Amino acid sequence: MKLKKIASALLLGAFSFTSVTWAASPETLEKIIEKAVSENPEVQASLHAFKAAELDESAAKGRYLPNLTVDQTFRNQERLTPNVNNTFTPNQQSTLTLRQMLFDGLATPAEVGRLDHVARSRFYELQGQMQAVALDTASAYFDLLRYRRLVSYAQDNFVVHKQIFDKIKSRVDAGVGKKVDLEQATGRLALAEANLLTETTNLYDVSARFQRLVGELPPDNLNDVMMTGDGLAGTADQVLDTAYKQNPNILAAIENIIAVEKSVSGKKAPFMPRLDLQGRKIIDVNDASKNSTLAADTLEVTASWNIFNGFTDKSNLDSAVETLNRSHDLRDKACIDTRQLVAIAYNNIKQLTEQVAYRKQHQDSIENARLAYRKQYDIGQRTLLDLLDTENEYFQSRRNFTIAEMDLSTAYARTYAGQGLLLSKLGVTRSDVGELAREEYMDRENVCKAVVPAQVVPDKAALLANAKPWEGDAFKPKMQEKATMKFTPRILFQANSAIILPESYADLDIVYSVVKEWGTDKVEIAGHTDKRSTSKEKYNLLLSEKRAKAVADYLIKKGLDAQRFAVKGYGFSQPLAENDPVNGNDANRRVEIIRFQSVTQ
Repeated sequence: MKLKKIASALLLGAFSFTSVTWAASPETLEKIIEKAVSENPEVQASLHAFKAAELDESAAKGRYLPNLTVDQTFRNQERLTPNVNNTFTPNQQSTLTLRQMLFDGLATPAEVGRLDHVARSRFYELQGQMQAVALDTASAYFDLLRYRRLVSYAQDNFVVHKQIFDKIKSRVDAGVGKKVDLEQATGRLALAEANLLTETTNLYDVSARFQRLVGELPPDNLNDVMMTGDGLAGTADQVLDTAYKQNPNILAAIENIIAVEKSVSGKKAPFMPRLDLQGRKIIDVNDASKNSTLAADTLEVTASWNIFNGFTDKSNLDSAVETLNRSHDLRDKACIDTRQLVAIAYNNIKQLTEQVAYRKQHQDSIENARLAYRKQYDIGQRTLLDLLDTENEYFQSRRNFTIAEMDLSTAYARTYAGQGLLLSKLGVTRSDVGELAREEYMDRENVCKAVVPAQVVPDKAALLANAKPWEGDAFKPKMQEKATMKFTPRILFQANSAIILPESYADLDIVYSVVKEWGTDKVEIAGHTDKRSTSKEKYNLLLSEKRAKAVADYLIKKGLDAQRFAVKGYGFSQPLAENDPVNGNDANRRVEIIRFQSVTQ
């Protein structure tokens, strides 16, 4: 307990984020995500972009309404003729002018339509940003739960390792323990300390990520919540089909296509005539000019037709068509991105659901084994190193189970976000963001195909059926032949010859009897020579091999199996005693009989 307190104190000192007072913050996943999507700067930027687009549309609609202005003119003009009946050009007048566009080649309807769909696209981009921030916040939430657990597990693991290390060290210091055990305990303690540092670093990182998304430090009492698949369609294709219909990024891309189509229509306006109505009412003029034609009220309709504009209008139209092509490419990319996100997330749900059950079973089994090892240690059946083994596996089993659980919840969140449903699943809304009715062109322009890669499912039955039997040759221990016995009989040869002298036959008969008792074991017959100042290496190698072969031939003639023998000549390369430069040494001139037996590897 004392060590645990010391470890905790060190941890708090090393990582300041665990020692601060947590800021007041919502504690449920729903409230935290609601705060994030309401205050996150990225969401707010998308909201303002949407509102700006709505105002742009309102501004464009103003072109349908008349334009009314008051103009005040002051003029100083040379007088060339007398002023007859007050017809001078006025040097001062006030005019009320009304201008109304009658026809502009449908440019205004096209622009209003374009900006309407731009606003709708910005709305879906806002929805997509809210889903993305909600997903990031949910992922950070689950990571906080994950790493808080893992830090706790790592702390427990470190304390137990330190306690066992101290026991082993005290035994080594007292001379009753093995130093190699202390080395192993030292290494495992270092690993436990490294694991503790890793998990605390991960917890710090996710706390900073949470603060970036929510704007506050995470609370210290998060609800332990798990996401489920309630209402999720049964097959991957059905899940993906739902995503294609509702994913806000795809809907934004479709609205962008319609907006650019309107833009293309607007670029055709310069090729048609334009009609404008204008009325002028003179509300004030100097007396000397009150009968001037410039002081008369007028009402006129003006028609204008663009004959040639330096191919600018044609280039603008071609540019809009290319922009339309690009908008289709962006829609296709949105389809691909959504397919990848949803397909991977849904596959993770399937795999992790099964994996969580196995991880839980592994954790429970290791925990039972750990308790059993401790009981066996108490009665002398296990060592302290055995306890460290179980502690390491117990830590890893708990860690793997927690990771699988949190990954499963994150996979559900990713799937819902890909479908554009994460916020509705959590019951999170923004009062200042409404809904848009689904238009028929959404389905017309949605060309995404709901086809996902086939899920890889291991065929366990086939694996077992094709496996080699446990009792088969594949599981038998491997054998190797090893030299187990060697002796040197007294065998003499004629000088510089491989001819055996007759007085050696009795000794060879004894060799025959011994080798025969060895059954089918392999036998090496090794010939050796001595070395003199005149000795040649190649000659002596050949002579030693011939002498070994002469011995093997003798034994084979007496009835032993030739397949059992291996004949080798070593020359003077393996002397038993020092050679005399003139006479050599009899001890080095020998033939060795070596027995090889099969032993378990």
